Amino acid sequence: MSSTQPGSANTTRWVLLAAVAALALLAVGVTWLESLHPQLGTDGHAVAGVPPLAVEGEPACRRFVEDTAIEELRERLRSKEVVATIQEELAGGGRISSTQVFLCPSAYDGLEVSYVGEVVGELLPRRGGAWAQINDDPYALETGPLVGHRERAGFNTGLSVWLPEELADRIEQPGRPALRGDVVLLTGTLLRADPDDGGGITLRATRMEHLAGPLEIEPPLHTLQLWVAVVLTLLAIGASGWAYRRRRG
Repeated sequence: MSSTQPGSANTTRWVLLAAVAALALLAVGVTWLESLHPQLGTDGHAVAGVPPLAVEGEPACRRFVEDTAIEELRERLRSKEVVATIQEELAGGGRISSTQVFLCPSAYDGLEVSYVGEVVGELLPRRGGAWAQINDDPYALETGPLVGHRERAGFNTGLSVWLPEELADRIEQPGRPALRGDVVLLTGTLLRADPDDGGGITLRATRMEHLAGPLEIEPPLHTLQLWVAVVLTLLAIGASGWAYRRRRG
């Protein structure tokens, strides 16, 4: 039978303690550096000209809800003359939000609606047009990309939108990190289960108006973080050179 030597056990314990201490120090250092990161304001990032929602709040319905509940919500939409307003004057019409649609897609199925959001990611060209992800969350319409500021406002939310070729060609720049893409006001038909999108919820756009062009955010330089990186790099190079000489010697 073999037995563990006391000296070996002590060495292992100290190595583990040193590793835990190093990880804790690293976590504290990263948190400290992040707390000192210079921040940008969000003034001027809100998109102007966004029309009000047609229905206030976020009405929800269950999957197997009674038809009367869906008709009641449809009637609320009609009572505000959403469809007529959109057709007559696009910029002054009411609109839906992606959150409202996801909470009760049956209520909006087949209705002509307006929708405002930021084109994000990549356009996916198909015959006759392109698919686009268009987000209407606060990062798209109010605060701008979550770069250089800490004004967190929930998650990214949006709709899959079909843009006919003449509309897709007018998209200047989809959004990506540190860049807000085109913000557009769309008119189209909401489909609860679009067969061309695998049964997903989509908006089939027929008209489009640009509300804001691309907005690029320049994150502020974190000088302290840069110096810490330089010092750690030099220490790592020095440690590697020392270890190499020890092996050679």
